[in-house]
Amino acid sequence: MVEELDNIEAFEAKETSRKLPVGWLILFWGLIIWGIYYFIAYTPAISGWSQEKAYEESVKK
Repeated sequence: MVEELDNIEAFEAKETSRKLPVGWLILFWGLIIWGIYYFIAYTPAISGWSQEKAYEESVKK
């Protein structure tokens, strides 16, 4: 019993060193890339797009 408690640090390090599933990593990086795209595409200071402009263009048609 004492020997098991002496080796608890190695056991915890082994249990917490698992790698993330590939699907989670793809989702993580995909959301970061989507967030950057969304920020660039819909920030009026960067893209010039605004809801007011879109509304005025749809009313003119």
